[in-house]
Amino acid sequence: MPRPVPIALASCLFLACAAPVFAQNDPAPLLTPAEQATLRGKLLKFLAADEEYVAAEAAKDREKTGKARLKAKDDFDDDWERFGKKGDLLGSMPDLRAVFYNCFTLKRPSYTFGQLRKGVNKEDGVEFSFWLPKSYRPEVPMPTLLVLPGSAAAGGWTKAADYFESLWDRSAASNAAIIHICNLPDGADLDTAPDYGKDGADAEEIRRIAAVFSGFALTSNELNVDRSRVFLDCGKGNSLFGLRFVTLFPDRFAGVILRDPRNADELRLGSLANVPVLLFKTNDNAGQVDALSKRLREVNPEGVMVVDAGDAYPYKGSNPVVEEWMGKQVRKMSPLRVVVEPNHDRFNRAYWVDIDVAAPLATSLADGKPRLEVTADRAANRIDVKAVGVEIFFLNLNDDLVDLGKEFTVVVNGKATTEKRTRSFSRLQEGLLQRRD
Repeated sequence: MPRPVPIALASCLFLACAAPVFAQNDPAPLLTPAEQATLRGKLLKFLAADEEYVAAEAAKDREKTGKARLKAKDDFDDDWERFGKKGDLLGSMPDLRAVFYNCFTLKRPSYTFGQLRKGVNKEDGVEFSFWLPKSYRPEVPMPTLLVLPGSAAAGGWTKAADYFESLWDRSAASNAAIIHICNLPDGADLDTAPDYGKDGADAEEIRRIAAVFSGFALTSNELNVDRSRVFLDCGKGNSLFGLRFVTLFPDRFAGVILRDPRNADELRLGSLANVPVLLFKTNDNAGQVDALSKRLREVNPEGVMVVDAGDAYPYKGSNPVVEEWMGKQVRKMSPLRVVVEPNHDRFNRAYWVDIDVAAPLATSLADGKPRLEVTADRAANRIDVKAVGVEIFFLNLNDDLVDLGKEFTVVVNGKATTEKRTRSFSRLQEGLLQRRD
């Protein structure tokens, strides 16, 4: 039996910026729509002033933007305090969603839309390509495809322009979604799991991760990416890597598409409990798809869809099926049940659950590898935790999960404790600014 786990509960509120339309089961808000709009307007001005202050370099500009930032912050804080007399706004999730959803002001890009463009993160040289539909409006969040182009017949990875033309050109998605295509490392065998016992294996995996996220960071910060509708689309030679990638960052994605599914028994899938997966099945990969889809359904019974490929890879003829599937998926930011089953010692958090100290994966027996299964029951104001191989973990809570205005119970491996925590506005702001999410 695993021993009881010491628990460190963060005194914080982790806010998911979910659109109000996704909050159908919320209690009644404290504020009227007009009051929400007033507070939201002050917030947008503060965040815009904050960005100008951060971007200012000259001392004169820093002084000027600093004054504007301080005034905007004071205006927001004054209204927050004034409206807060109706009740604790930090405990009112419908008000938080109405005020904080889509709250960053973005400029309209100066370039022509409807063209595949190249970009580069100058800090690390990571290159990428991206497509911005003609329908894009900077004030409206847009669904986004994060694409890993498949391997080319001549070796290496298919060029972004060729891959886009073969799959998404003139599709419905190209008229309604941002499409970001990664420039993957040449010569990299992405699908083979790293052997972290070998020198350089960890650094190589970090390089692979950077090839995906480094460029996408620019896209998601400069364009109005709908954080609740980001999909990872994986091609030939990288679908297993893509699946591994999503297990490291499950709370970033509304779903993952595998055009070249491969099963790998050593890949732990528990962290995908809230991530839908679409798999393409052919005569050549049927056995692999059957094995993988069976394992995926064990962790996410309703979240697996298998598509019988009706044309040649990359299956452009199935775009209507894929687009319909994407239209039904929305990321769960505060799911009531979270599983963290790490595939990397450094990436071991999901949603509102964060492993801080745990047994190393490489030296742990199969039944002793770190794993957390956490379930919130708001009606009972209770959180149940099943832990293996974990010494310290954090729960980043909001009022979707438990009523933080009351005491709540945390049960860790059968041992119950009563907790009381304070909602934190500074923590809310910190997380919002850090992830823009």
